[in-house]
This record gives sequence, structure tokens and C-alpha cells, in this order.
Amino acid sequence: MEINSAPEFSTSPQLSTSPQLSTSPQGEVSRAGEVSGAHSAEPEQRGSPLDTKTQIFNTALRLFAASGVENVSMRDIADAVGIKAASIYNHYINKEQIVETCYDFFLGNYDINRLKKDQYIPVLLNGTKEEVVMLTNNQFPKEIEENMIYAMIVLFSRIYTDAKATKRYTAQIDDSMWFLKELFETGIELGRFAEFNVRGVSMLFLSGRLFIAQMVTVHPESLSDFRIAQQDLMLSLTNLLPFKY
Repeated sequence: MEINSAPEFSTSPQLSTSPQLSTSPQGEVSRAGEVSGAHSAEPEQRGSPLDTKTQIFNTALRLFAASGVENVSMRDIADAVGIKAASIYNHYINKEQIVETCYDFFLGNYDINRLKKDQYIPVLLNGTKEEVVMLTNNQFPKEIEENMIYAMIVLFSRIYTDAKATKRYTAQIDDSMWFLKELFETGIELGRFAEFNVRGVSMLFLSGRLFIAQMVTVHPESLSDFRIAQQDLMLSLTNLLPFKY
């Protein structure tokens, strides 16, 4: 299915701490349209179709992550946003289209926020060991980080039940492996690392990150510890890299 409603992606380089999940139709969920960046609503457009669609997406994303896609109906989303149930179909033709938009939001932002060579080479050359290791972990803009975590939960929870999720998940794994191998090989070429088994270490780094992601997917109540766990993992893997300096 072609989705023409997917949002544009954000490229801002900031970070924030991980959020708590909420399913309340008021409070955080009902304020979803206030998230800026990839799914931002311009203040001047409050009440416009764009603003409503943004609120629908952000609200659905949080409800899906908290309760599971199969346990959330279009009426549930409409009620949480505060619109009539029939109105939601003016923006999305069905729930599946919203789910696919969640997938594309995650993968699109994951790709566009991945560091390029000219961005990470200065850190490889002059950064601390900890800073070099943290290059292996994507860093997302503050304004989209919450939605990225929610979208990750939605995607990862459906990789065994939805072929579209499986395809996107596999592509993301392949891209991550390619990035890690490029990063480590560049570090060897620049003399920051001694020679080592790049493929094997890349697999260890990626496996650790995927384990944490799956843990959060299965136990979303641990979401507040997600960022800390990622940082702890990356730092614990520092000893795997044969730094020359």
C-alpha cells in the first residue's frame, strides 16, 4: 500500500531522556500534536486537517506502543484525540495505514539521522574511547526521540506477525550492520584501531542493541530505563575494540 501521508523527517542533532508510556485520552496522549519535528503541527494551523492528522498519528503511536496494535481500534484513537470516530477516516483510510506510517516514520528517521563519514571521522580521530563507542548508537533529535521509541516498539512487536514489519526490520538490520562495518573499518584505516574481526564485533554490538530493544518491546514498563541501558551497553563494549590510543 502506498502511503502518501507519511511525515517529513527531522534532522536536528539533539537528544532527550526516554519517556514513560501513557494511554490516557487526556494529558500526554491528547497533547501528541504538540510534538515538533518529524510529526510537528504548526501552531498557526491548530484545528486544520494537518494538525488533526498529526495528533491522530502521535496518539495512535502511543496507544499502539502501550496496548498493542491489535488492542487499539480506530474509535479508540479518535476518542483519545477528541474527534468523532468517522472523522479519522478523512485522514487515514484504515488502521493498517497508520501502522505502516509508524514503520516508515521509524526507519526514515533512523536512516536520515545516521552519522555520515565526514561527521564521525573527527570523533574517530580525536574523541575519547567512550565518544567513539557511542558513535555506534544512533542519536535522534529531542523532538522526535519519544516517537522513535514508540515506533520502535510498534515495529519490533510485529516482526513475527506482519510481513511488512519483517521486511522493514530486516532492512534496518542490514543497514545497521553496513554502518558498523564502515565505521570500524574507517577507524582501522585512520589508525585509531588495530586490526580486528570487524564483522564479528559488529554483530556483537548490533546484537546487544537489539536485545535491549526487544526487552523494551516485551516489557514497555521498562521504557524509562531504555536510554540508560543503551549507554551502559555501549560503554561495556568499549573493551572489545582494540584502541591504539
